[in-house]
Amino acid sequence: MMTSPSLNQASYYLLYHTSQNHKGQSCCSSAAQVGVVVPHEHQEEEEEQTTTTTTFWEDFEWTLQERDKAKEILKENFIKSSIHSNHVKGRSKFVVDQLDKEAHCHWDQFYSCHQTNFFKDRHYLSKAFPEEFGILYTSFQETPQQQHQQQQHQKQQQQEYPSTDFHHHDDDMMDDDFTIVEIGCGVGNTLLPLLELEPFVTINKCSSNDNNNNNNNNNNNNNNNNIIQKRRISIWGLDFSQVAIQLLQQDTRYIQAHKQEKRAMSAVWDITKSSPREIHPSLESCSNISLLLFCLSAISPDKMPQAAKNVADTLRPGGTLLIRDYGRYDEAQLKLGRSRGKCISENFYVKHDSTRVYYFELDDLERLFGGGGSSSSSSSSSSSSSPSSKSNKGAGLICMEKKYIQRVYRNRSDGTERRRVWVQARYRKPGPCDIIF
Repeated sequence: MMTSPSLNQASYYLLYHTSQNHKGQSCCSSAAQVGVVVPHEHQEEEEEQTTTTTTFWEDFEWTLQERDKAKEILKENFIKSSIHSNHVKGRSKFVVDQLDKEAHCHWDQFYSCHQTNFFKDRHYLSKAFPEEFGILYTSFQETPQQQHQQQQHQKQQQQEYPSTDFHHHDDDMMDDDFTIVEIGCGVGNTLLPLLELEPFVTINKCSSNDNNNNNNNNNNNNNNNNIIQKRRISIWGLDFSQVAIQLLQQDTRYIQAHKQEKRAMSAVWDITKSSPREIHPSLESCSNISLLLFCLSAISPDKMPQAAKNVADTLRPGGTLLIRDYGRYDEAQLKLGRSRGKCISENFYVKHDSTRVYYFELDDLERLFGGGGSSSSSSSSSSSSSPSSKSNKGAGLICMEKKYIQRVYRNRSDGTERRRVWVQARYRKPGPCDIIF
């Protein structure tokens, strides 16, 4: 039977909060007692919805005036929203320390309360990251020449490595599986839909010897330089919450992929404390794609630099890290910024269920994950409140893309609108010829 670690008084933040009606007990524990789901900030955080009869969205860009207005709202309400201004002297530090110390308990409480019914499955990866996930959703058609070439290549590889089904070019520096690792997988809303796809992916891989030159000569040299590879898709699911991992492991899609197909694994991992090798020897430098979706924001900013380096260590040379998280001046941040006693530090807040959230700027991501060169430069200087202000070097990855996703959601029935802001980035681990796959 699934259990979650108990909290002393459930939540120190709620216990000492002066303006909550449910003082002394946590949202999840009280919800469980009456059998209802309490609405809160998580409900609107990961909107990736299509237009409906009542709600539609469109992209927008902040004007300088709108951005200044949002910044002014947070500034005007800072004293009201600060935890430190709403507790007696010395108590605020205790509350903040307990929030960090018992963070895993708060997420266990969250999943114990909501089970698998809270977040929707993510089916937008091929649209959000087409370079990485388009190949998993699109069937690759082999020509007769390519099929013959692949058969000859596999025969040669089988003679050299008779115990393995699929092998790569000698200088590929990759093992057989096409590995996807998600850090902060929760109950599997991203990984489980991937397990519903075909278990093998066919890849048209260019020979590394001509990787730098084949853009201009791709059509002429296709038969000579391309290798068609059929690779099994294997998946790792990792999360801070033991309850979330237990729920993931109970899903029939995971059970089939784990026990029968041997291509799905999961584990509890606190990325602020341990390296991937400490979780499992095969987890280090294993992934073609690592996912960090709405995960890093739940970590204290001062622990983010080490967390970023541990996440980067899951990538094999040439592997890609995909990030999406909450952006600065998102509607949810402005709401928290107007609420009493929610602000832990600049741009870092506690929600009413005692889970926490940080709102990023793009330069925050570059300071955390950069350091290996960048295809898009960062113009802003590091501020004292940034997640990596104490670290001069990031995780050493190469930035391929980073951008804001800004959408305004309008409700036709009541005329209301919400402005959502996310950050999204793609980083690559340096490798021979910077080959991704």
